[in-house]
Amino acid sequence: MDSTEKSPDSGRRSTRIRAQIPLRVTSLDPATPFSECGHTLVLNTQGCGVRLSRALEPGLAVSLDDLPSRKSVPARIANCVPLGSGGQWWMVGIALDEPGNVWGVHPAPADWGSEGAMATAAASASSTPSTTKSGEWPYRQFSSRGEFHPGKR
Repeated sequence: MDSTEKSPDSGRRSTRIRAQIPLRVTSLDPATPFSECGHTLVLNTQGCGVRLSRALEPGLAVSLDDLPSRKSVPARIANCVPLGSGGQWWMVGIALDEPGNVWGVHPAPADWGSEGAMATAAASASSTPSTTKSGEWPYRQFSSRGEFHPGKR
């Protein structure tokens, strides 16, 4: 593991977990028509990583539908990188407009906290500079605390 894969726990706003939760990603921009079903690969209270068949521009407003806890959740594309060299699949990072456990994860990690606490943490973290380089997928940096596995004790 090289030094670029390490990130301080202070930069992590909530525990990231690996989970496959089905959803539909739909563009809210009429100039970029897009809607595709997929599933999460990694998620936390701020967003998720989803494998899609098309690249999407960072900043694009999207809707996440068919989630366990809500009908529809507004979000934005945060990052997009190709998976492999064939260009057939893309790992798309999606940031929720309002942090929360929209995934229905139960039991949730302790640091996922309440909705109010998450909104406060997200607001304070938004002023923190990112350690991710341009074009680098941010979800390869996992907390040194390890992963959370619902149902495992």
